[in-house]
Amino acid sequence: MNSLVTRLTAWYVGLVAVLLLLVTLASSLLLVNRLDGIFRDVFTAKRYEAHRFAQELAAQNTPPQAFAAQFLARIRAEGLNVAVFDRNGDFVAGDPALKDAGTHLAASGELAQRSGSPGSPVVALPVGYAVLAPASGIIWTTLEPYWWLAALSLVLAALLAWLVGRSFAVRALQPLRDVSDALSTLAAGDFSRRTFAMSESSEIGTLAAAYNAAAERVAGEMEERLRTETRMRQFVADAGHELRTPLTVIAGYIDVLRRGAMAEPAVAAQILATMGEEGTRMRALIERLLRLARLDGDAPPQSAAFDLTRMAAGVAVAAQSLAPRAAVRCSAEEALTVNADEDELREALRAIVDNALKYAPGSAVEIAVARNGSFASVSVADAGPGMTADERSHAFERFFRGESRGDVSGAGLGLAIAKRAAERAGGAIELESMPGRGTTVTIRVPFQATNPSLPR
Repeated sequence: MNSLVTRLTAWYVGLVAVLLLLVTLASSLLLVNRLDGIFRDVFTAKRYEAHRFAQELAAQNTPPQAFAAQFLARIRAEGLNVAVFDRNGDFVAGDPALKDAGTHLAASGELAQRSGSPGSPVVALPVGYAVLAPASGIIWTTLEPYWWLAALSLVLAALLAWLVGRSFAVRALQPLRDVSDALSTLAAGDFSRRTFAMSESSEIGTLAAAYNAAAERVAGEMEERLRTETRMRQFVADAGHELRTPLTVIAGYIDVLRRGAMAEPAVAAQILATMGEEGTRMRALIERLLRLARLDGDAPPQSAAFDLTRMAAGVAVAAQSLAPRAAVRCSAEEALTVNADEDELREALRAIVDNALKYAPGSAVEIAVARNGSFASVSVADAGPGMTADERSHAFERFFRGESRGDVSGAGLGLAIAKRAAERAGGAIELESMPGRGTTVTIRVPFQATNPSLPR
């Protein structure tokens, strides 16, 4: 990340340097053109001035010894070279750079032709002639301070661009650093959710959104894996806890039979009967454990619209046939259609009714179907011994059985199955009970529509 920050900063500095160089080059070209025009105008003006001043000096009968000095003092200017020659072309005074030019003019015979015009760079003097020429390099000399200033500005701009660019690069790449750190934690085994809120719709924002989606998926998968492992451990623990007793009983009786109990028919018959009961109990327990494991699984419920009132009435009829001495009644104000897994809710209602029949023997069991706001409710009420506050707080836990259960058989899974089925249907389950005042268990699920009343 540091190297990327450095590279981005170097790119910022390079871009600023290139821009400044382009600006300096363009402005230099503009200044050169402008200065060239200015110096040309100055040179032209000086040529005319040289001719007029030469005529003035001649009219004043200036001595030849002072003529050259006065002429040079008057005509010399910045950017202009002036040299005075005698009639033979010998250099007298002025800028040595023009010495060869004056000698050439005298030798070529151009002196007479070029000294007559007022604007000519060759000026006729009483003592000889003078030559005027633009100073070489005057433009570059004039621009030298500007270039030094531009170079200093470039250095300062580069330093400022480095500081500012590095700050911007660090801030711009901070989300990348955060995502990298988060990915490192993922690689280290930390699958906790960590998301980034990016307001701008840029590549960084796209990266953060992609990471958020991936992190959410990984976290969800890991949570699901943990839930699956927890359910598996729970199932193994539940099965081991409940199957240990019947298996121990069966193993003990098998050992008794091996020791000679088969020789006594009455004892052997009793042992076999007990073993059969324990086997039946284990079969029922395993079926309920498998049913609970299925409800805890990942497979979604097979939801479909069905008549809740008709289903509750069917459960009441089936319970009445299994317990003819008990009174199991079902009442409903109207037929309610719900959208849920009918088999799961039927199993939940059966488990609740079975609990009522076992723990409230001789009591009437009332099943009531009613509308409750946006939910359809199914209540199972009995007039049994009821439950204490401590028993109510643990009623839906697996394998929990109250202290007042007596000799009632069971595994303590009925209400746990009912609770899970209600949750999978998008509803909830409630329990109301007081010691000596019976128990009411209510399942609430969202209803779909109301159908015409069915005969009860």
